[in-house]
Amino acid sequence: MMGWKLKSVEVNLKPNEEQDLNLTLVPEKRAAIHGVVRFPDGTPVKNALVKLFKKENCNDPCDVTPITFAFTDECGQFLFGVPSCVDFLIKVFYYKPERKVCEKKDDCVPSGKKVRPHDDCDDSEY
Repeated sequence: MMGWKLKSVEVNLKPNEEQDLNLTLVPEKRAAIHGVVRFPDGTPVKNALVKLFKKENCNDPCDVTPITFAFTDECGQFLFGVPSCVDFLIKVFYYKPERKVCEKKDDCVPSGKKVRPHDDCDDSEY
């Protein structure tokens, strides 16, 4: 299957004006990787970590370079825009705490101890 780059042309017509355009599309050389992460029962996995690696040596499965990562959406889907003609490896990780994560940071602090809160952390997704 061949893809084509999207071409944009601005057109500003005056009343009763017509304009004929000839547009030539250029082949698109980039590619995309889209996938869905599911539990064994088929349920989509929300917030799974999907890590993309470039394979440096096809004969050595450990010779990989990390490229980027994404978290799956509520439908378990992820998407990467990638160059074509490159071998990639994808790894998926999902973590669900075994015990409930504290709703308020103060709930996690043992009595009498002071802990500096991390304002940039958001536990709401767990």
